[in-house]
Amino acid sequence: MYKRIVSLITILVIGMIGLFDNVSAEEVSPYLLYTDTYSSTLTISGTTATCKSKCTGYAGETTRITITQTLQKKNSSGEWYSVTGWVKTVNNYVGSATNYSYNLSSGNYRLKSVFTVYAGSKYETVTKYSSEKAV
Repeated sequence: MYKRIVSLITILVIGMIGLFDNVSAEEVSPYLLYTDTYSSTLTISGTTATCKSKCTGYAGETTRITITQTLQKKNSSGEWYSVTGWVKTVNNYVGSATNYSYNLSSGNYRLKSVFTVYAGSKYETVTKYSSEKAV
């Protein structure tokens, strides 16, 4: 809770500076209410992808986390498309998911992790991409 109060004060101070310093609102990162940390990690060994996603909310605040993982591949035009995906819901303030995709064809891949983090009926959604890996 202390962390959230300090973050809120920091955002207010930055906003006040913006009034005097011509800082646009787009330069300030959005503040996450229910999400503390989140990660998306892709490792590839041979033709097998290991997809790991983790999200931590706040004890006593975060009630549920839904993790949507999408393994994506880059096409010849440089655009990403979905290869496969998984969804997991955890009724806790810490959620993680590990899934595997086998027999990948050659190319570049990344993991897209979308976390929907709930505090009762309220929620926020954050997205994290892994670094790009090649097969």
